[in-house]
Amino acid sequence: MLDQNLSRRCLSYLMLTALVLIAGCNTSGRLPLKGEVSFDGTPVKWGYVQFSPMPGTSGPKMGADIKDGSYEIATARGLFSGEYRVEIQAWERTDKVSRDPVTGEKIEGGVRQLLPPKYNVKSELTVELVSGKPIHDFKLDL
Repeated sequence: MLDQNLSRRCLSYLMLTALVLIAGCNTSGRLPLKGEVSFDGTPVKWGYVQFSPMPGTSGPKMGADIKDGSYEIATARGLFSGEYRVEIQAWERTDKVSRDPVTGEKIEGGVRQLLPPKYNVKSELTVELVSGKPIHDFKLDL
């Protein structure tokens, strides 16, 4: 009787351990991503980076705010493995009144794009995302 209770208890512990391990694993296939963005050696203080899947890569577009030279996309919102086109925006405030390029909100003082079109609207930047390599820095220049 003692052996039978011990066997049941061991089996219960094994099943509980398996459930904890399964619940803790990222089965979504999404990858976290973070990095630094600089322009001419200076960190981008305020901007946005967007990743758009290239043909052959599945998944949605995803982006993140750039704050003080850094961006981060958590696993829950992460991208899937594959190749992505990257568009990077960097702004500074001006004396004009304008709209936030992402949210459309009115901004007192206005904004001006700091980066040339080759990094955003005409971007040819690409990145290959693979599991185990969550850091992608962008060192941009004129």
